[in-house]
Amino acid sequence: MTAATALVTSPAPRISAAQQRAERMARVRGIIFAVIGIAAFSIASGSMGSEVTFRFWIQEQGGAAWEIHTAAGLLWILAGVTTGVGGLHQLWKGASVSWRRWMALALPFWIAAIIGTLLAGKPAVMTNLFGGSLEYAFPIAMGAFAAMICERSGMLNIAIEGKFLLGACVASIAASVTGLVFVGPVVAIIVGVGVGWLMAWMAIRHRVDQIIAGTVVNFGALGLTNFVYLRILQLNTDINTPPTVEAIKVPLLSEIPVLGPVFFSGTPYLYIALVTMVVLTYMLFKTRWGLRLRASGEYPNAAGTVGVDVIKIRYRAMMLAGAIAGFAGSYLSLHSAGSFQMNMSAGKGFIAMAAMIFGGWNPIGAFGAALVFGFSDATQTLLSSLGVDVPPQILTSVPYLVTIVVVAGLVGRVRGPAMAGVPYEQG
Repeated sequence: MTAATALVTSPAPRISAAQQRAERMARVRGIIFAVIGIAAFSIASGSMGSEVTFRFWIQEQGGAAWEIHTAAGLLWILAGVTTGVGGLHQLWKGASVSWRRWMALALPFWIAAIIGTLLAGKPAVMTNLFGGSLEYAFPIAMGAFAAMICERSGMLNIAIEGKFLLGACVASIAASVTGLVFVGPVVAIIVGVGVGWLMAWMAIRHRVDQIIAGTVVNFGALGLTNFVYLRILQLNTDINTPPTVEAIKVPLLSEIPVLGPVFFSGTPYLYIALVTMVVLTYMLFKTRWGLRLRASGEYPNAAGTVGVDVIKIRYRAMMLAGAIAGFAGSYLSLHSAGSFQMNMSAGKGFIAMAAMIFGGWNPIGAFGAALVFGFSDATQTLLSSLGVDVPPQILTSVPYLVTIVVVAGLVGRVRGPAMAGVPYEQG
């Protein structure tokens, strides 16, 4: 057989079913992006006369301001162009194109266009919006870190919501009784560690289904904290009036024009979240501890055969996650509300799990996803305070709608640790 004949008769490389599905979904996304881009252009035609003013404090709240004036129609055009070009690129290149990058490029224009249209000429202080987004993102980011550590070790942890509630409750009581604000987070961390150990003990020692164990903790925490509030805290308000955690300006950095009031005038909680993100990223991907943790969630049997104590790693992961979630819960009562209230976590624990999925089980990605949810919270607060012509029920539902969109759009398209939630029998 000649070389030419062999070349002609050789079979064409086959495309796997997964690749075919990825290409098909890429084409569908491309069409959707293109249609949405066209819709943005149609909105722009009726919004060119609507002026939008975005205001940024230069050095301090209420001081000198830097303003950006534009037309809502122009923002809609930019949103349509970036979305439409991204859709056409998807149709042309298929699955090789990162649709998330195009979404990240188009999303700021969409947000600006929507906010500008809803404001209807009212100036919006974007410093408050961005600063509020960072603060609102704290409990969601920390909850995502907690859930991520557990799942990376092979344990499912849906009890973030319950740990938030318990952390908020004990932090308020401890800080109120002692009069020392730092005691609240410390006690919340201790309680979180205890709850984490309890969940690990139930799931590992007694093989309780991990989803059921998390559900029990969530309902138990809700019932217990409601009982404490109604029977104790309401009757003894002096133990539910804690000193609060206030914002701290970072010397020199807080004086940077425009950026200083946004990034360097936050609470210690915000700075701790940023440090946690960096440290956890390094620990997960650059250290032996992180390698063993990830191996316990991906290949626990193989890890066990080379001497890794998978059981011990999972216990420690659950306890560390409990400490992080308990600490995040203290934010709710010591800064956000100034006292403990019933069900004050308001689903943030479940939103944190959505952020973990959205972020691809990566600390940096999870923090970025938490910012998306924090921004939606801050946006509904801003629009409510400005009295926009939108029903308040719709505004308060924005964070939860964002959660549904994220989960519905990404579940099944991102892959978590292979053995998360699967019991392991150590020989």
